[in-house]
Formats: sequence, C-alpha cells, structure tokens
Amino acid sequence: MEDKSEFWAEVSTVVVTPVAIAAGLAKGAYDASTDNGAFIEGFNSAARPIISAGKNFGAEHGPAITKGVVGGAAGALGARIVHAGLRHLKL
Repeated sequence: MEDKSEFWAEVSTVVVTPVAIAAGLAKGAYDASTDNGAFIEGFNSAARPIISAGKNFGAEHGPAITKGVVGGAAGALGARIVHAGLRHLKL
C-alpha cells in the first residue's frame, strides 16, 4: 500500500486554488462571450484539472515535502546555534 499524505494533498490544493480560479475565470468568460458554452462549463473545464493535479502532487510527494521542511528547519536552527556560539567565542 502506498503512503499517501492527506495533509500535503490538502495544502497543495489550497496553494494551487488561486491559479485554478484565475484560469477558470478566464476560460469561463471566454467561452461565455464567444458562445462556446456556458461560463460554468468553461470554468470547471479549466479549474478542475489544476486542482486535481495539485492534490495528487501533494499526496504523492508528501514524505519528500515533509523531509524538506523538517530538514530546512533543522538546518536553520543549527545555523542559529552555531552563529550564537561563535559570537560569544573570542579568538
């Protein structure tokens, strides 16, 4: 069974939502103004694939994202500790 990260799937969905909305608005407005279909159909045809791809990306790559976030935080904390220690060390 694959390890799917529901947390990162939801985070990725939230991150791509503004792009999906903008694409949906553009496609829906174009379709409605050129009589290529209803606004909602154009909106959904552009927005849904973007949101779905974002969710799938987060679910598939959740462990790697977590490792990157934790590794980055540990590196930043370690750098602060070393910097503070070197500041008090007088050579």
